[in-house]
Amino acid sequence: MTKNRHDQFAKQYLKGMLSPFSQAIEISFELPPGEPQQVNVWFIPQSRQPIDLLGQLGKMAIAPSLIEVFRNPISTEDLFACIEKLCRVRAEWKRRSKRDNQKINPQDQPQLWLIVPTASEKTLDGCNAIAKKNWPKGFYFLGDTLRIGFVVVHQLPVTPETLLLRLLGRGEVQRKAIEELLELPQQPLTDFIREKITKLRLMLKSQPNLTTNDQETLLNIDALYEDWRNQTIQEGIAVGRQEGDRTTLESMLEVRFGSIDRKLATVIPALLNLSSIDRVRAVMQLSQEEIIRDFGQQVSSTDRPGNVR
Repeated sequence: MTKNRHDQFAKQYLKGMLSPFSQAIEISFELPPGEPQQVNVWFIPQSRQPIDLLGQLGKMAIAPSLIEVFRNPISTEDLFACIEKLCRVRAEWKRRSKRDNQKINPQDQPQLWLIVPTASEKTLDGCNAIAKKNWPKGFYFLGDTLRIGFVVVHQLPVTPETLLLRLLGRGEVQRKAIEELLELPQQPLTDFIREKITKLRLMLKSQPNLTTNDQETLLNIDALYEDWRNQTIQEGIAVGRQEGDRTTLESMLEVRFGSIDRKLATVIPALLNLSSIDRVRAVMQLSQEEIIRDFGQQVSSTDRPGNVR
């Protein structure tokens, strides 16, 4: 059950980020006829250009890819099962290319990515997996012909380019990644990630008898959730206060001058930069012409109180 919860999160998380750049994408992808097997994520890119917005994940997504995410270190049995999945997909592609009389370019052959939290030297050496110069620490590759890569999340450098992958880590690595996520400005991508993490939190909260791993994940997510909730509340209060100040100012201007013409409307942002007291003084003591003259050039708020007597 624990594995299923984290699998579901990883699948939805990766699908949401890769979908805008995909020609086709499926989660829990059913392999061709044979013994039932599924791939976490099957992705076909729109182009072979790296997706800069997604950092190292975007660099991974330049070729058709099978992506398998593991919550725990990969076992030998899991490794061979994933290699079998890759072989079955390659065989199906070969069958279709023959049927359609098309040739598959080597760079368009499916790539297998194994995203794991940690990997021992024994595991990597046993696969002859090696690092490459144009990839950061934490990326290891089997021979070029095999098109299989490891992403060892806990070895990745702490940079913005690896953030989306480090969120799939565990313990302190995941906690730091969540902290970094919280510091990013709001945008569709970060909002989507926060939504998925919050859904995982709710899923874990609803389960009795959580494992140690689940409890650890929940603690990491709770830090994000509480800070995010408080931040959202404060932003809402600030927006509400700004809207209230503007409504009050517009009412004052209408009472003082009868209406707000185009010229007067242009100085409202400058008036809103004043303190409440200086704003009232400006409206009540200055004429409409003086307000437009003094605040029409966006005089800095530190100089404005001297203009209001």
